Amino acid sequence: MLKKDPFALSEQQALEELSEAVLDEEAQQSQPRLPALHQVIDQLAEEVAQHRCVGVIVLDANHLGPWERRNGAASFTFLMGRLTEAAKKMRGDSIRQDDVICMSMPGGDSVLLFLSQSREDDDRRATVDLEDVMARFKRKLFEPFSRAQMNFHKALDLVSMGSALILHNSSVDPRREIYRAIRRARADALVNYEEMQRQRHRVVGNMISQRKIKTLYQPIVELPSREVMGYEALSRAEAKDTDRLGVHLFVAAARAELDGELDQACRTLSIHRRPQMEQQTKLFINCLPPTFFELNRELDILVADWLADGLQPEQLVFEVTERITHEQAVRIMPTVRRLRREGFLFALDDVGTGAANLRLLADLEPEFIKMDIGLTVGIAESKRKQELAHYLLELANKSHSRLIAEGIETKEDLDVIIDLGVELGQGYYLGRPA
Repeated sequence: MLKKDPFALSEQQALEELSEAVLDEEAQQSQPRLPALHQVIDQLAEEVAQHRCVGVIVLDANHLGPWERRNGAASFTFLMGRLTEAAKKMRGDSIRQDDVICMSMPGGDSVLLFLSQSREDDDRRATVDLEDVMARFKRKLFEPFSRAQMNFHKALDLVSMGSALILHNSSVDPRREIYRAIRRARADALVNYEEMQRQRHRVVGNMISQRKIKTLYQPIVELPSREVMGYEALSRAEAKDTDRLGVHLFVAAARAELDGELDQACRTLSIHRRPQMEQQTKLFINCLPPTFFELNRELDILVADWLADGLQPEQLVFEVTERITHEQAVRIMPTVRRLRREGFLFALDDVGTGAANLRLLADLEPEFIKMDIGLTVGIAESKRKQELAHYLLELANKSHSRLIAEGIETKEDLDVIIDLGVELGQGYYLGRPA
């Protein structure tokens, strides 16, 4: 057993400072690089006057105030940078190369896309399907966040999108027509957001009741030997449902107040669909904190089924997210201690970016610590990420845990992680979920 206070206050402060340094670095690299509306308004007004600018799409992140206060300005800047990059990548695909993309204002919380029609088209006919462009945009938005921290999916859940036509009247100043169209698009975004929430409840509920959930298994390997030591079970929506949800499955479920039901279904499916496991192979399953609240009959049934199949307790690893509240951490500990006495293992997930909770690390005493994917990706080019990873490795050794680097996607990142002394890894470069 660890002593009551294995980590000094100075270690908590050092870890938080390193985490903040990494976030600041990523925010600088992802700084939105778009002009502000006031810089392009005259150009747009001319396009409107010539009947070539026919509509606007607003990507509205103004509901993210509480999220920014919890996660900091650096995280918000990083998010907006990713959103603007997604918008720019639409050029030549879903929108024209010369369509104007801008921010609502310097340091603003909205991205504006002004859509035009071809100069060869009849100048009185709008030829842009705003709904189709928005649907394409939603898919583009999800791509850069598909394997990002769950926290950023929670932010995406609060981003809304709306559109409005711009039909020029020669008796009206085109600049005012632009501002009015933006206001209409914001109102449309609010309506779309409310409808999206209703749709998510229907989609997630249907997935749970019909078990329409994909279960994938991604290998976790011993880096020196490349031998598979275990698999993490991952639950995903089918492709058509992913498009309808627009965010990670579990974020959509939480918004629909079905996260507990989804978590239970995914955990059961992960056990029953598991691949053939050799004697020493481990299965890592993700669990929301309420899984370990007292009197959870579903957990007892799951454990009984596991043992009835002839598997050993030490082959099952319960992953607990690092982002749980102090109250939840207190409530789960009696069950955690009971399961540990029975031989089951634990992993602390999502450690690395954001303020790591060393109190939780000391109390949970996990056999594994999983380094967050946001820290692993790009570690070869970031001295700050390397420094933080080295510090996490020291903490893992001090708490008698093994560090797993999640999200290894390139040989360069893998080489750096091995050089740092990390012995376990997971990621597309080592093996895709299958």
